[in-house]
Amino acid sequence: MPLKAPPRRSARASQPNSTSAGIRKTADNANSVTNVKPNSNSVSPKKVVRASIKTAKTARPQKKRTRNKSDDETDSDPSTPEDEEEATPAKKKIKPTKSKTRSTPIPHPPESPYPDAISPDVLEFMQELAENNDREWMLVNNDRWHATKKDFTDFIALVMKELKEIDTTILNVEPKEAVFRLNRDLRFTNDLSPYKTYLSAAFSRGGKKSPFAAYYISICPGNKSYLGAGVWHPSTPILTRIRNGIDQDPTLLYQALELDEVQAFFGKKGIAVLEHEAERLKTAPKGFPKDHAEIELLKYKSFVVGKALTDEEVVGEGFLEKVVQGLEAIVPFVTVLNGWTG
Repeated sequence: MPLKAPPRRSARASQPNSTSAGIRKTADNANSVTNVKPNSNSVSPKKVVRASIKTAKTARPQKKRTRNKSDDETDSDPSTPEDEEEATPAKKKIKPTKSKTRSTPIPHPPESPYPDAISPDVLEFMQELAENNDREWMLVNNDRWHATKKDFTDFIALVMKELKEIDTTILNVEPKEAVFRLNRDLRFTNDLSPYKTYLSAAFSRGGKKSPFAAYYISICPGNKSYLGAGVWHPSTPILTRIRNGIDQDPTLLYQALELDEVQAFFGKKGIAVLEHEAERLKTAPKGFPKDHAEIELLKYKSFVVGKALTDEEVVGEGFLEKVVQGLEAIVPFVTVLNGWTG
């Protein structure tokens, strides 16, 4: 969200009234004599001491000059210290601190790591990173980070190979181009922790950062890994196209969500399998009547299907097959969304 600078206070200081405050009259009894005429009510001054007129001088406060700081981030090695200058936040910045939460033990199945799964070493590294999220720790553990990144990228290569066979629209890129960088964007956040605590990648017909519906996977210790697909917080034009597609004929979307494969992998089907229900609009979106037959579906601002994965699944033998099973179940869902968005 864009930050708004606080309203600037006026630098003008109030000046005293020159008529009432700038003039003072003084009567010196020792140096003034008054004559009172008999049978007269008038008093005539013989000598009057005039007061001096003082001009009040008010100092104007000087305005402080501010210099805009650069918000650019580089895609350098996460272990390399970077002097990132952040945009001024609305609240005080929070320095990264070590986590005090107790870590979940990472499972180590017999004969692991398996060629079709994530190495337990990857989860252990990410767990320790969450507890020591700073550049100094990353610098010391730079070799471990590169080994972790390679293991994850190699697994993504296996996923992409299988995914291209079930969805031929996926953009053909190098596996490393599907992986998101570990460095966090610190420009508009109060949390100065430099690194994400998970590894992630996305695949779509336009690449990981395209507006099209995409497949997504993230690896995070503590049973927080995730597999899903769809469009999350799309732009207004993309969201409008999806809603127009629902308005014209939602049949294909319902058919994609009602598949038995969706129920088998995600544990739900139909509109109930869609995530981010709490973010839905409270009323009908602009341009649609409140009594629309598909009003509950039109209220969604994101169209995502997903499932959390346990650490045991992630490091266990056959994890790749499980991932492909989940992706295959939601290919029709992605196809419908991309058919509407173009």
